[in-house]
Amino acid sequence: MEVVMLLKKMQQYWMSILKNKKIFMWNYYICKIFAMILIVLIVFTGCGQNRITEKEEKKETVESEMNAEVKKTAQTFRSVYMKEKSELNTLKVKRKIINCLEEKGYAAVDCDNQIDMVNREKVEEFCKAAEKEEQAAVDIVVVFDEGEIIQYHLESMNGKINVRLCQVKWKDNSPQANYYDEYEAYEWKYTEKGYLFLEEYHPPGFDGAPGETGFRVQPLDKTCRELNRKYVMPLGYVLNNLLITNWDNQNYTELDFYDLYEKMYYMKYGKQVPYEANYGGVEYEVPEDEFEEVIKTYLPFSNTEIEKGTFYNSNNKTFRYRPRGLYDCEFPYEPYPEVISYEKLQDGTLKLTIEAVWEIRMLDQAITSELMIKPMEDGSFQYLSNKVISSDQNANAGWYMPRLTEEEWEENYSNN
Repeated sequence: MEVVMLLKKMQQYWMSILKNKKIFMWNYYICKIFAMILIVLIVFTGCGQNRITEKEEKKETVESEMNAEVKKTAQTFRSVYMKEKSELNTLKVKRKIINCLEEKGYAAVDCDNQIDMVNREKVEEFCKAAEKEEQAAVDIVVVFDEGEIIQYHLESMNGKINVRLCQVKWKDNSPQANYYDEYEAYEWKYTEKGYLFLEEYHPPGFDGAPGETGFRVQPLDKTCRELNRKYVMPLGYVLNNLLITNWDNQNYTELDFYDLYEKMYYMKYGKQVPYEANYGGVEYEVPEDEFEEVIKTYLPFSNTEIEKGTFYNSNNKTFRYRPRGLYDCEFPYEPYPEVISYEKLQDGTLKLTIEAVWEIRMLDQAITSELMIKPMEDGSFQYLSNKVISSDQNANAGWYMPRLTEEEWEENYSNN
């Protein structure tokens, strides 16, 4: 508006000059032309501002309509929310919520892709239409902890997918719209395995959360899911290399026992190791029995084998332990594992085929491996070996950060 007012004042000024009979004729024509240009600028500036205003108003209207729609979606499972408040974060209750959404015709899945998507046929049809560059639309509801949901509205046309999404949280027992976004997918794909990946473009240097989102559309065998939750997910790909390394009880030098000590301590006791990390570098002496007990619970190695793969002090029978610090912290967006098949061998061992789903690279098979496990009669188990079958060239276990070598640790922390 300030630009328009300025142009109007300039127009009035020059028109007053035109009326001055003392001005030379050629100046008169020049000024007249300039005045006409100013008039055109005023008209187009006004039209441009009107278009911007209309666009903003349309976006606000769409956002308001979607906020209302998603709050209505959340109301479909309000009874479950009210009844199961203390267990909203469990798979059991998330299934109940997803069942309510299924009855109302929504395509729905949980945020961790641990529950089969309901009404998946709608998403399958949408993906087929999008691949053919046909016009189509679908809604996908994703269930998070605490009864929170995000509803995605996808529209395809000419090979492009436009995304609108709205997040709803609960406050005072009522669903409240918390966040809204819309974008054209920078890249998208529907894989043979049955994953739909969408990417929101982020410029170089963007330091927020990744723009990639993945939905498992195709169902997964129930037993595979149970085996994954029991044996694989507690370890996963975070801060250890057990699932991305070839190893067995004869060849295990590439395994990092310190990583496994941290992960397996939590698996065994349900809490973190009792040694505080320090980004400035710190080391502890962990009693022999404490360290070896944790490792031997889940791995078939003797005390001697564990000591060879660590820094062991035989004088006071302790293991030197250095928590990860500033210089060997790991990239935060690792993949998650999926057991896609299993086989029970004659000696009772299990062979699990595992694939890494890495959303930020839009890969549903970043690494494939075969993990051998020995279940015990008391319900415990041991990992026996792992064999990497294949690795996508875009993955190559790029998320894993090895711990500092002795030389690197001294270089970074010796002066602290």
